[in-house]
Amino acid sequence: MPSPHERAACTLIPETTYGAHGTASPVRVCVIDLGTNSFHAIIVDAHPNGSYQVVDRLKEMVRLGEHGLDANRLPEDAMARGLQALTRIKLLADGWDTREYLSFATSAIREASNGGDFIERAHEELGLRIRPISGEKEADLIFQGVSRTEGFSEPSLVMDIGGGSVECIVVDNDRPVFSTSLKLGAARMTEQFVTTDPMSEDEQARLRAHCQRVLTDVLTACREHGVVRIVGSSGTMKSLARVTLEQEGMPDRSPFQAMLPIRDVRTALRSVMQATAEERTDHPAIEPRRVDQIGAGAVLLDTVCTGLPSVRHFAVSPNALREGMVVHFLDSNYDRLQRMARFRSPRRRSVHEIAYRFHWEEQHAQHVAATATFLFDICRPLYDGPASDAELLEYAALLHDVGYLVTHDEHHEHSHYLIEHADLQGFRSEEVAIVALVARYHRAETPDAASHEHYGRLSPARQRRVRQLAALLRIAENLDRSHFQNVMALRASLTETALHVLLATKADPQLEVWAAQEHGALFEEVFDRDLHVAPTEIPIHGSEAPSPAPVSEQSLPS
Repeated sequence: MPSPHERAACTLIPETTYGAHGTASPVRVCVIDLGTNSFHAIIVDAHPNGSYQVVDRLKEMVRLGEHGLDANRLPEDAMARGLQALTRIKLLADGWDTREYLSFATSAIREASNGGDFIERAHEELGLRIRPISGEKEADLIFQGVSRTEGFSEPSLVMDIGGGSVECIVVDNDRPVFSTSLKLGAARMTEQFVTTDPMSEDEQARLRAHCQRVLTDVLTACREHGVVRIVGSSGTMKSLARVTLEQEGMPDRSPFQAMLPIRDVRTALRSVMQATAEERTDHPAIEPRRVDQIGAGAVLLDTVCTGLPSVRHFAVSPNALREGMVVHFLDSNYDRLQRMARFRSPRRRSVHEIAYRFHWEEQHAQHVAATATFLFDICRPLYDGPASDAELLEYAALLHDVGYLVTHDEHHEHSHYLIEHADLQGFRSEEVAIVALVARYHRAETPDAASHEHYGRLSPARQRRVRQLAALLRIAENLDRSHFQNVMALRASLTETALHVLLATKADPQLEVWAAQEHGALFEEVFDRDLHVAPTEIPIHGSEAPSPAPVSEQSLPS
């Protein structure tokens, strides 16, 4: 082993030593819209510049709210269908190596008394975290999705007819000026008003009167802003547009490329309202599982057209809530995507993806990582493993506190579990084990092969590496004991008997000096050196008297 006195003096270590920065890389995300009628999943590559590329889609008609909307309770068979659909979505997304999931639940789940039970089962059985969103949030996300494909040069009404609710957004000068969510979904209205086939004139009249009452504020806002166009989203609107195209002799034309005259649309709406279930089933433009509900949707849209004689055209957007969820993800994670874009290495990018997913305390983690890798370089002559372990130490430092996501108490044990099961990319299994164990031992008890199962599985050589890396991480962790990055820079020298660390701090260094010394026992054991930590008022980069022993310096991120 070379003498520590032979090492070069005054080595400055940059903040990120072992990373490789390069071209931007996307994050693969699966967003799931859990609607009343159907579950929609879209898998995308989200790019740091705010764009996204669709990788795959899956739609499952689950009828989650079937026979349960009025009772505000999800039937057991409907929940079973929903969980089966989520299982298939998860299999597809995992097959595409999806890294993140975003799942939003709408009307049926948010209103059901047992909606929480469904959410809990999805989490327990599939690991999916489902967030119920308000009708207002749903309307906002729908607008975000539709506005990615539609320009609003003229005042427009965006309508999304779902199974349980209808979202209405009035748009003027390219911005929403009024939005609301109403309990007028096609499944809900069918359940409440439709008992005959075809729908009787009396049932149509009662349904139309109900829609007029509920839509009062929407129609008023449309008139105030001079709305001249309706833009639909969702499956019901798409089917109604296709019925119109079929009626006009253009069955092969995409409904997303058509600006349909409102008079043609209303003719198609009347034909749907008057058709029997058998006729609707035979209609090539109507999805089989939408046959029983599309009549209520037609009455709703026709009621809006009647109340807005100024409307001239009808269009359908290919985007809806799920695309709005993608836009929401891009907007909410812009800074994170920008930061991850610089990582060319799949390993480093994967570590940062996990850190952000588990809501890391970034400044503290980066500060600890910079300190730990600096100490590794100082102690390298004494380390019983490859120099490349500096990378594993850095990753353990970046992830050492992710267990806070579960609980503060015993968070080091939760950090170990999360790292072990986070599916880190580009790592060998033994490397993941080392990273997880080093993070686990950043605090609390010392490694013990007899009582700690995961540590005990390692070979003696790897156990030694874990102990040494964990010892360095403990010092680094306690040099930021306050989590306020008080230590601005370090000077260190390694002698035959001790590691001497001098701290330059922004404020009183007492806590950091005490904490590092207090938790230095593992270091002293595994490196056979005493640990001496002291403050210094000597400027790290200033002129100073020569040191009698070679030193290294580290400026730390503040």
